[in-house]
Amino acid sequence: LHQQGVKLILMRCAGYNNVDLKTALKYGIRVLRVPGYSPEAVAEHAMALALTANRHTHKAYIKCRENNFTLSGLMGVNLYKKTAGIIGTGKIGQAMARICKGFGMRVIAYDLFPNKNLDFLEYVSLDELLATSDLISLHCPLFPDTQGIINRESIAKMKDGVLLINTSRGPLIVEEDLAA
Repeated sequence: LHQQGVKLILMRCAGYNNVDLKTALKYGIRVLRVPGYSPEAVAEHAMALALTANRHTHKAYIKCRENNFTLSGLMGVNLYKKTAGIIGTGKIGQAMARICKGFGMRVIAYDLFPNKNLDFLEYVSLDELLATSDLISLHCPLFPDTQGIINRESIAKMKDGVLLINTSRGPLIVEEDLAA
Protein backbone atom coordinates (compact mmCIF):
# COMPACT_ATOMS: atom_id res chain seq x y z
CA LEU A 1 0.00 0.00 0.00
CA HIS A 2 2.83 2.39 0.86
CA GLN A 3 4.53 1.70 -2.47
CA GLN A 4 1.26 2.57 -4.23
CA GLY A 5 1.07 5.91 -2.43
CA VAL A 6 -1.77 5.03 -0.06
CA LYS A 7 -1.91 7.53 2.81
CA LEU A 8 -5.24 6.61 4.40
CA ILE A 9 -7.18 3.46 5.20
CA LEU A 10 -10.79 4.01 6.19
CA MET A 11 -12.31 0.94 7.84
CA ARG A 12 -16.05 0.41 7.48
CA CYS A 13 -16.25 -1.14 10.95
CA ALA A 14 -15.56 -0.29 14.57
CA GLY A 15 -12.56 -2.57 15.15
CA TYR A 16 -8.96 -2.40 14.04
CA ASN A 17 -8.04 -6.06 14.46
CA ASN A 18 -7.59 -6.59 10.70
CA VAL A 19 -4.89 -3.91 10.37
CA ASP A 20 -1.27 -3.98 11.48
CA LEU A 21 -1.31 -0.54 13.10
CA LYS A 22 2.42 -0.51 13.88
CA THR A 23 3.30 -1.11 10.23
CA ALA A 24 0.76 1.48 9.06
CA LEU A 25 2.29 4.04 11.43
CA LYS A 26 5.79 3.11 10.27
CA TYR A 27 4.82 3.94 6.66
CA GLY A 28 2.80 7.06 7.52
CA ILE A 29 -0.57 5.53 6.66
CA ARG A 30 -3.46 6.85 8.77
CA VAL A 31 -6.08 4.33 9.76
CA LEU A 32 -9.58 5.56 10.56
CA ARG A 33 -12.71 3.66 11.52
CA VAL A 34 -16.41 4.14 12.09
CA PRO A 35 -16.59 4.47 15.88
CA GLY A 36 -20.37 4.34 16.01
CA TYR A 37 -23.22 3.59 13.68
CA SER A 38 -26.81 2.54 14.05
CA PRO A 39 -26.97 -0.05 16.84
CA GLU A 40 -30.50 -0.89 15.72
CA ALA A 41 -29.35 -1.62 12.16
CA VAL A 42 -26.71 -4.08 13.40
CA ALA A 43 -29.15 -5.70 15.84
CA GLU A 44 -31.80 -6.01 13.13
CA HIS A 45 -29.21 -7.65 10.88
CA ALA A 46 -28.33 -10.07 13.70
CA MET A 47 -32.01 -10.98 14.09
CA ALA A 48 -32.35 -11.37 10.31
CA LEU A 49 -29.46 -13.85 10.40
CA ALA A 50 -31.10 -15.72 13.29
CA LEU A 51 -34.44 -15.89 11.47
CA THR A 52 -32.77 -16.99 8.24
CA ALA A 53 -30.91 -19.77 10.01
CA ASN A 54 -33.95 -20.82 12.03
CA ARG A 55 -36.56 -20.72 9.28
CA HIS A 56 -34.21 -21.72 6.41
CA THR A 57 -35.42 -18.84 4.26
CA HIS A 58 -32.31 -19.04 2.08
CA LYS A 59 -33.13 -22.67 1.24
CA ALA A 60 -36.82 -21.85 0.74
CA TYR A 61 -35.91 -19.14 -1.77
CA ILE A 62 -33.79 -21.56 -3.80
CA LYS A 63 -36.48 -24.25 -3.71
CA CYS A 64 -39.21 -21.82 -4.81
CA ARG A 65 -37.03 -20.49 -7.61
CA GLU A 66 -36.85 -24.08 -8.86
CA ASN A 67 -40.66 -24.48 -8.53
CA ASN A 68 -40.24 -26.80 -5.56
CA PHE A 69 -42.81 -25.82 -2.94
CA THR A 70 -42.31 -28.70 -0.49
CA LEU A 71 -41.75 -27.84 3.14
CA SER A 72 -39.30 -30.66 3.85
CA GLY A 73 -36.12 -29.37 5.43
CA LEU A 74 -37.58 -25.91 6.01
CA MET A 75 -39.15 -26.20 9.44
CA GLY A 76 -37.74 -24.05 12.22
CA VAL A 77 -38.84 -23.50 15.78
CA ASN A 78 -40.83 -20.71 17.37
CA LEU A 79 -38.61 -18.17 19.10
CA TYR A 80 -41.56 -17.13 21.28
CA LYS A 81 -40.95 -18.22 24.90
CA LYS A 82 -37.42 -19.39 24.03
CA THR A 83 -34.34 -17.94 25.77
CA ALA A 84 -32.10 -15.40 24.06
CA GLY A 85 -28.59 -15.05 25.48
CA ILE A 86 -26.87 -11.76 24.72
CA ILE A 87 -23.12 -11.61 25.26
CA GLY A 88 -22.23 -7.94 25.57
CA THR A 89 -24.84 -5.33 26.45
CA GLY A 90 -23.45 -2.20 24.89
CA LYS A 91 -25.63 -0.23 22.49
CA ILE A 92 -25.91 -3.04 19.91
CA GLY A 93 -26.43 -5.77 22.52
CA GLN A 94 -29.16 -3.68 24.15
CA ALA A 95 -30.88 -3.20 20.78
CA MET A 96 -30.72 -6.95 20.12
CA ALA A 97 -32.09 -7.65 23.60
CA ARG A 98 -35.06 -5.34 22.93
CA ILE A 99 -35.76 -7.09 19.62
CA CYS A 100 -35.65 -10.50 21.31
CA LYS A 101 -37.96 -9.24 24.04
CA GLY A 102 -40.33 -8.05 21.31
CA PHE A 103 -40.37 -11.59 19.94
CA GLY A 104 -41.64 -12.75 23.34
CA MET A 105 -38.34 -14.31 24.32
CA ARG A 106 -36.85 -14.51 27.79
CA VAL A 107 -33.69 -12.40 27.59
CA ILE A 108 -30.58 -13.17 29.62
CA ALA A 109 -27.21 -11.51 29.27
CA TYR A 110 -23.57 -11.75 30.19
CA ASP A 111 -21.33 -8.70 30.40
CA LEU A 112 -18.25 -7.91 32.46
CA PHE A 113 -19.85 -4.52 33.16
CA PRO A 114 -23.60 -5.08 33.64
CA ASN A 115 -25.92 -2.17 32.93
CA LYS A 116 -28.21 -1.87 35.93
CA ASN A 117 -30.74 0.18 33.90
CA LEU A 118 -31.77 -2.80 31.75
CA ASP A 119 -34.68 -4.11 33.81
CA PHE A 120 -36.11 -6.20 30.95
CA LEU A 121 -33.25 -8.70 31.03
CA GLU A 122 -31.46 -10.78 33.61
CA TYR A 123 -27.68 -10.93 33.94
CA VAL A 124 -26.32 -14.44 34.46
CA SER A 125 -22.93 -16.13 34.42
CA LEU A 126 -21.44 -17.04 31.05
CA ASP A 127 -21.83 -20.74 31.85
CA GLU A 128 -25.54 -20.31 32.64
CA LEU A 129 -26.08 -18.30 29.46
CA LEU A 130 -24.34 -20.96 27.35
CA ALA A 131 -26.32 -23.79 28.95
CA THR A 132 -29.81 -22.26 28.83
CA SER A 133 -29.94 -20.14 25.66
CA ASP A 134 -31.74 -21.20 22.49
CA LEU A 135 -30.25 -18.20 20.68
CA ILE A 136 -26.83 -16.77 21.54
CA SER A 137 -25.91 -13.43 19.99
CA LEU A 138 -22.42 -11.96 20.35
CA HIS A 139 -22.16 -8.20 20.80
CA CYS A 140 -18.85 -7.69 22.56
CA PRO A 141 -15.61 -6.05 21.51
CA LEU A 142 -12.50 -8.02 20.64
CA PHE A 143 -10.12 -7.92 23.59
CA PRO A 144 -7.60 -10.52 24.75
CA ASP A 145 -10.15 -11.86 27.27
CA THR A 146 -12.95 -12.11 24.67
CA GLN A 147 -10.88 -13.56 21.83
CA GLY A 148 -11.99 -17.16 21.43
CA ILE A 149 -14.82 -16.79 23.96
CA ILE A 150 -16.67 -19.31 21.80
CA ASN A 151 -14.45 -22.38 21.68
CA ARG A 152 -14.59 -26.14 22.08
CA GLU A 153 -15.29 -25.88 25.83
CA SER A 154 -17.99 -23.21 25.56
CA ILE A 155 -19.65 -24.99 22.62
CA ALA A 156 -19.82 -28.19 24.68
CA LYS A 157 -21.89 -26.29 27.28
CA MET A 158 -24.49 -25.17 24.72
CA LYS A 159 -27.81 -26.81 23.97
CA ASP A 160 -28.08 -28.93 20.84
CA GLY A 161 -29.58 -26.85 18.05
CA VAL A 162 -28.68 -23.47 19.54
CA LEU A 163 -28.57 -20.57 17.08
CA LEU A 164 -25.22 -18.77 17.36
CA ILE A 165 -25.05 -15.31 15.80
CA ASN A 166 -21.90 -13.19 15.61
CA THR A 167 -22.16 -9.69 14.19
CA SER A 168 -19.21 -8.56 16.31
CA ARG A 169 -15.62 -9.56 15.58
CA GLY A 170 -14.74 -12.85 13.89
CA PRO A 171 -12.00 -13.91 16.34
CA LEU A 172 -14.53 -14.09 19.18
CA ILE A 173 -15.10 -17.59 17.79
CA VAL A 174 -12.44 -20.24 17.34
CA GLU A 175 -13.51 -21.30 13.85
CA GLU A 176 -11.88 -24.73 13.94
CA ASP A 177 -13.74 -25.57 17.16
CA LEU A 178 -17.04 -24.37 15.70
CA ALA A 179 -16.53 -26.41 12.53
CA ALA A 180 -15.73 -29.50 14.58
